[in-house]
Amino acid sequence: MLFRMFRGMFLFALIWCFGQFAEAEELRILCWEGYAAPEYTASFEQLVKEKFGLDVTVIVRNVSDPQEFFDGIRGKTVDLISPAHNIPKSERWPLIQAGLVLPLNLDNIPNYAQIIPTLQHAEYITENGQVYGAPIVYGPYGLAYNTAVFPEAPTSWQVLWDPQYHGKYAISADYHEANIYTAGLAAGLSKEQIFQFTAVSTTKIQRRIDELAQYATTLWVGVDTADDLQGLALSTAWGFAFPELQRRGEIWKMAEPKEGTTGWVDNWMISANLKDNPTMKAIAEAWINHSLSPDVQVGYVRNIAQFPVNLSIKDRLTPEENATYHLDDPTYFEQHFVLWKILSRDDQDGFRRMWKKAMQKRAP
Repeated sequence: MLFRMFRGMFLFALIWCFGQFAEAEELRILCWEGYAAPEYTASFEQLVKEKFGLDVTVIVRNVSDPQEFFDGIRGKTVDLISPAHNIPKSERWPLIQAGLVLPLNLDNIPNYAQIIPTLQHAEYITENGQVYGAPIVYGPYGLAYNTAVFPEAPTSWQVLWDPQYHGKYAISADYHEANIYTAGLAAGLSKEQIFQFTAVSTTKIQRRIDELAQYATTLWVGVDTADDLQGLALSTAWGFAFPELQRRGEIWKMAEPKEGTTGWVDNWMISANLKDNPTMKAIAEAWINHSLSPDVQVGYVRNIAQFPVNLSIKDRLTPEENATYHLDDPTYFEQHFVLWKILSRDDQDGFRRMWKKAMQKRAP
């Protein structure tokens, strides 16, 4: 009788432990707002249950500064991150070189074959023949305009320095480098020079950066939101705010300045924290595949107004959407954006000093 009692207690404890373990399974994502929205994570959790027979909870935290990706990976507090293309091989954030992220098993990401060809096995995310990240979306640090103010799109970045729009535009608080690239383009620097601190660090361009910071109404954090842009005339923006602005009755669009527009590609990368957990690594790769699926890629277009990377979705978009996001032109990405360069630590520090000086011009 005593033996049966202890055996029952042991089995109960074992079942309880397994139950606790199952409840504790989490996929921790640190990403830009909108990439892991609740509707995407809910459908993914159901997918994992069906495919892997596991109950996994997706925990999402949104980021506002690239440093957070590096800190999260080093601190082993995240499993998936979404850095831009110019981060993984940078001197300041050497995610690949420092062994902080894992190469992907592309067999687990069949939707990878559908993405823009030039973004497959891209140099910035590949090392020794191994791919360490998969693109999510791409886009500009663009010149956004309110069509109620501008019936015709502005044709130059110079509009941000037009005195009549002082106090009527917003810029990023976090991406000071992109603000400086913009000032460089407006000042007539070449598309190569804007990434060179020696070319940018002139009195003329510092004055432009000072003015850009001084007369901005809003400095948005992380991603542009409708609250940041509503009622303004102009903004530098990713475009995340556009769908909500439209729901509020304001139609915003991206201009195509004659000087050019800088651009980025955000990528999913998996923490080396999952190296000894093949099941969770496979689940992380399943998430990447999920984000590249037609349903989620269409969601990225309609919910956050970003350029999709899966070319197969064009039949699911309206003619206007296809025209806006150029799904019929797989070369649009490389032909129309000045892709951010990977900066040296010294150049990054120099750009930071210039922006800090500019921010001192803003009223307290």
